[in-house]
Amino acid sequence: MLEVKGVSRYFGGLVALEDVFLEVREGEIVGLMGPNGAGKTTLFNVITNLIPPSKGEVYFKGEKITGLAPHEVTRKGVVRTFQNVRVFEHLTVLENVEVAVPENNRTGFLQVMFPFFKLNSLNGFIEEKAYTYLKIVGLAHLARKNSSSLTFGQQRLLGIARALACEPEFLLFDEPSAGLNRQEISELLKVIENIHQRGTTIFIIEHNIGMLMSLAQRIIVLDRGKKILEGTPERIREEKKILDIYFGRREKCSV
Repeated sequence: MLEVKGVSRYFGGLVALEDVFLEVREGEIVGLMGPNGAGKTTLFNVITNLIPPSKGEVYFKGEKITGLAPHEVTRKGVVRTFQNVRVFEHLTVLENVEVAVPENNRTGFLQVMFPFFKLNSLNGFIEEKAYTYLKIVGLAHLARKNSSSLTFGQQRLLGIARALACEPEFLLFDEPSAGLNRQEISELLKVIENIHQRGTTIFIIEHNIGMLMSLAQRIIVLDRGKKILEGTPERIREEKKILDIYFGRREKCSV
């Protein structure tokens, strides 16, 4: 479904990514792990074209998406979440999701020319879709609350609901559990598994190794911008290279 072919990214003399090849097949949950500075978020930024690669290309369902604007990549079905949660605090929880529903962004001309068109014909449809995504992440009961009243964990879930509103076929999660407590991580796991069961292919960066091992069917490891290992969670758990990178010791991983 996704192919990264020989991608490198340089920032002046800094090599953030170097000749990365990988693929994610339809229906998979694939994990991406590596220490801080390994190039994980840079890779996501290249895939979604927030930054262009210095070399290499990215393909989605056989179509080259390198060079497209980020919103065009989103329209192709490749959507991501971000490490930093940013909600529209002046909007309700429901309205935060409504702004991302594609139909809400395709009626600008009609709304200007026919002010009541959207109100009468689309508002109910958009609201219903937004509620659906809030139900998936467990926030439907807070739909009318102002988003500024949400806890940090709830804001994370709202960010996921907003990503779902873009109707992704392929969803990239960038450190979704960062800053969450154990209970919130447990709820997040259920949400991600539910999204996957609904047919969405998932590529996830996660520092919580236990969470990643329980979610992913396959894990790719980056270190200093290079792909150094790929395999099942079982293989990664036993790999001495990973223990050296994360723990600086040669012992079996207990996660």
